[in-house]
Formats: sequence, structure tokens, C-alpha cells
Amino acid sequence: MAHFAKIGLDNVVEAVLAMDTIDTMTRGGIEREDIGVAHLQKHHGHSTWKKCSYNTSGGVHRDGGTPFRANYPGIGWIYNSEHDIFHPARPTDADGDLMNSHTLNTTTGQWDAPLTQPDLTEEEAAAMSFYRWDESAYQADNTTGWVLVTPE
Repeated sequence: MAHFAKIGLDNVVEAVLAMDTIDTMTRGGIEREDIGVAHLQKHHGHSTWKKCSYNTSGGVHRDGGTPFRANYPGIGWIYNSEHDIFHPARPTDADGDLMNSHTLNTTTGQWDAPLTQPDLTEEEAAAMSFYRWDESAYQADNTTGWVLVTPE
């Protein structure tokens, strides 16, 4: 199977389709993205498609192969033409604040926090605690941002 993302306005992924690999191959059996795109344009009437890898996530190919375009995208993800990768939209924190402090890792296609997430102590882990990012805390004091959440 070959997978292609339908790219819409502002490079947002509108759909991801699987198709027979044979529809992406030359007569000599070589798989090519442009052949798959032409097939999709003909049968779906949409002009912008990008091949993606079902086996790629976070810049790693799960079967040990070569990662392709950083991630297998979902609807609403972004195709970043500058870096030729798929990545989720910039995240928001639990309060709905856009995480402007995070930077896009162009290898993994993930958004990296400006501070390393602290490790949980054994006691915190046993209590099912976790850390979440708070953009407002970071903007007020750029030495903070990770907040410990302990379920009640």
C-alpha cells in the first residue's frame, strides 16, 4: 500500500488515502511519487498530494527503514514544504494557550519545549502524577513551565 496526504489551504492535511502501490509504479516496477500524484489528481480532482509513510513517526521508521517526511500525518496536520515534513499544528496547553515557546524539531516533526521535562519521583509515579506544560507560567518566568499534576 502507498499512502498520500491531500493538502489543502495553508498546507493543512485534509485527508490521508491508501492506494495500491501498483498505481504509483513505472512499467519497470519503480515506485514514484509523481505517478501516484497523477493517479490521485485524475481520480479525485484535487491537485496537491504528498506521499507519506505509514511506518514513520517522530522521525523514526518503526521497521528500521529510512524515515520519510518525519511523520505519518493526520487530518489537520501541516505539510511543511520548507523542511519537507509532516507535523501537528502548534500545540496548546491545558488552558488553551498557544505554546509559542515550543520550537519545531525538523527531524522528528514534533514540537519541543524550551525546558526539559522533569523526571517523576517514585512517589509521584506511584500516585499517577504527571507533568503538563503551562505556557503562562513559562511566559511569566522562563525558568518554569512544567507543572506537576497529581490526580485527586
